[in-house]
Amino acid sequence: MKNKSPKVAVVGAGPMGLAVAYELTLKGYKPEIFEADNRLGGMAASFNFDGLEIERYYHFHCLNDHAFFDLLDEIGLKKELKWKKTKMGFFYQNKLYKWGSLNSVLFFNKASIFIRIRYLLHALRCLTIKDYSYLDKISAVDWLKNWLGLKGYYILWEKLFEYKFYNFSSTISAAWIWSRIKRLGKSRKYLVENLGYLKNGSLELINKLEKIIIKNGGVIHLSNPVLCINPIKNGGAIIKSVNKTDIYDSVVTTIPIPLLTKIFIASGIDKDVIKNYEKTISIACACVILKTSKKITDNFWTNINDNRYSIPGIVEMSNLRELDSYITYVPFYMPEDHPNYLKSNANLINEAWDCIKKINPNLEDKDLISSCCNRYRYAQPVIGKEYKKTLPSKEPFKRLFTVDTTFYYPEDRGISESVGFGRDLVRKNF
Repeated sequence: MKNKSPKVAVVGAGPMGLAVAYELTLKGYKPEIFEADNRLGGMAASFNFDGLEIERYYHFHCLNDHAFFDLLDEIGLKKELKWKKTKMGFFYQNKLYKWGSLNSVLFFNKASIFIRIRYLLHALRCLTIKDYSYLDKISAVDWLKNWLGLKGYYILWEKLFEYKFYNFSSTISAAWIWSRIKRLGKSRKYLVENLGYLKNGSLELINKLEKIIIKNGGVIHLSNPVLCINPIKNGGAIIKSVNKTDIYDSVVTTIPIPLLTKIFIASGIDKDVIKNYEKTISIACACVILKTSKKITDNFWTNINDNRYSIPGIVEMSNLRELDSYITYVPFYMPEDHPNYLKSNANLINEAWDCIKKINPNLEDKDLISSCCNRYRYAQPVIGKEYKKTLPSKEPFKRLFTVDTTFYYPEDRGISESVGFGRDLVRKNF
């Protein structure tokens, strides 16, 4: 489109939505962004946690996040990206083990040497796979069982799937778990994991993009959820939000597909179109954040295999970022209709703290300084076999683009992937 006057709306102000709006401004457009939350960032948004501005959900960056690096370079934030050698742990049978390195796996005596070698060979194989098409047709659980055996799968993987996907565990695509293993595997230098972070967290990126978008003529509507999207035959749509109704020549929605489905239903969209959107399922997340007076472990990530807790792992952000406090994320993933999602924040916090004290028996209740629990209904898409075949059209109506993090499958949701996908969408269609 050579004419720079058409009105463009972007629905959702997470990393993908902001990347779309940013790229649009580079092309001369002045997009309007609609965000239901009272702040920008989506799952990368920050909040004030006991005096510290920090993300509501944990984020980190890998050595191969090239789309993210390119954006930082463009907007002058590359110097704010820091790197650190990180460690992993594994809590199993009431004991904390080192994990993630060659030696830690070889010396993990709770699994046979045969299982340990198979585990390492599988990790190595993930780094060499280029064509994932055959993985797309098999389940992750079956794939891992074939590589590790039933006992190896039970010890090393079962709880990670069970406490993230529950009844959906057996449906997850092998291609999805492969992409996660490969991404972290590629973030190693001399076999040591290196992870990155922005000096002041994701808020630094969000704030800079906001300034650029506004400076270039973009408009941001916060606390303004979209209620209806009515496509126009010649292209674009009429958008009705809480605070305004207007006509747009082009619309890009980046909110989770299940949430968009509800908007489409309210808009009276044809049922034949809606049924393609209803196939997308997401798992909810209740993420507990703890501030403690002592470090839990020396690890950034600790996997957990413990029947007492429905917790797949913990993330100690203070072992990555330079923070004044010890901050630990304890995520509870579960379907929205699962009984655990109905638990109060206080109950989830108590369970998280009890688990933390089992991992580090030296901790006492007085060491817990502050706590909170953030919830996100559409946190983790359920990525099934041959997933791309289940995705709805990127452009179900002329100049109305409907995308979210599921569209860059097999890559898992992440800031770099969202930024790259969003910018590429604009480059190809505007």
